[in-house]
Amino acid sequence: MAEEKKRYWREIAGKKRLYNKAFTDRDDVVLWDILPVEDGEKLKLIFESKNSEWEQGVRLACDIGITGDGWTGKGVRLWYGHSPREVVFTCHTKDGFLSIYNVWDRGRGPESQKHSSGMLVEELPNGRRYRCNDIGFDTKFDKLVFRIERLETI
Repeated sequence: MAEEKKRYWREIAGKKRLYNKAFTDRDDVVLWDILPVEDGEKLKLIFESKNSEWEQGVRLACDIGITGDGWTGKGVRLWYGHSPREVVFTCHTKDGFLSIYNVWDRGRGPESQKHSSGMLVEELPNGRRYRCNDIGFDTKFDKLVFRIERLETI
C-alpha cells in the first residue's frame, strides 16, 4: 500500500492540480497548482499583499529547472519579505508544467501542504492570481496574495 501511494504521487505530482479536500464546505481550494508553460517561457511573479505575522512565500518548480536574476534550480522559494516585489523567471521544461504552491515560516523553518493550507486561484487575461491560506479554516485567503503573468516565449 505504501509503495502504491508513492507511485501515485510520483505520477501526479507536478502534473495535475491538486485540491485540499479538508475544506468540506468548498471545492475550490487548491493545494498545488499547475500552470501549463512552454520550454523557455518567461513569466513574472508579482507579490501583491501579505496579511500575516509569519513570513509568506511561494514555491515554484519545473521538471528541468527555473532561472532568474542570478539564480537557477529545479525549484525556488520566493519570500514576500526577502524577494523583490516583482520577479522575472524562465521555465525550462520537457513536461510543460510549472508547479505553484504557497509556503510560510512561523520561525521553525518553511512549511507547506498542511491540513488547512491552500489557494484560491483566479484566472486573469495573462496569468493567474493566487489568494493564500496557511493554517486554519476561518480564513479570508489573504495571508499572501500574488499573481503570475506570462511575458514571452524564447
